[in-house]
Amino acid sequence: MLISTLAAVMAAALLLTACVTPYARKGWTGGYTDEKIDENHYRVRFDGNGHTSSDRVWYLWLYRCAELTKEKGYTHFTVRKPGEPLASGPAAGPGAYERQPAAHADAGQEPPRLVKTKGGGAPIFIYSPGYTVTTWHNDAVVAMFREPLPEAVLLLKAQAVLDQLGPYVQSDGKAAPLARDEVLRNAATLVRPERGYTFGGEL
Repeated sequence: MLISTLAAVMAAALLLTACVTPYARKGWTGGYTDEKIDENHYRVRFDGNGHTSSDRVWYLWLYRCAELTKEKGYTHFTVRKPGEPLASGPAAGPGAYERQPAAHADAGQEPPRLVKTKGGGAPIFIYSPGYTVTTWHNDAVVAMFREPLPEAVLLLKAQAVLDQLGPYVQSDGKAAPLARDEVLRNAATLVRPERGYTFGGEL
């Protein structure tokens, strides 16, 4: 009985480690989380696993930022670094808070092994690879806006992000996405301050 249970655990672990992170709430293989700060600010994070590229994590994170913006009844958004005051001036662009890869497990030449966990009852084993696993994360506070939009703040149109990345997300990465810079350029908007003029020039 123990042998069959162990085999099932190993098979499940191997299956999980072979899958890229899907677009979904965070689970065994990663995913997104969002935490409400106030009515129009949410912290949005996307965690990838060791089989998920930095580009995929960024695209899925940005898509979740846009999707959440629409879900909450707003049309535009921008992002800020977690912990940064919400009224600290112009926000940075998406991608500024992409976290560096985090290395997990032991870096070395150990072969894959089974690690027995602590606790009472029947032993539970977790598959632990004997190589370094690199994972990527994106994490930022999303500030959401609707009309009238603030002046002199670079914003992203949520619907434009959804339209551009929708085929990529819905096909689970089979449809090639646009380059990051192109996605941002197509979705960006800026409301310029209104200035008065007289015949002698600017007021």
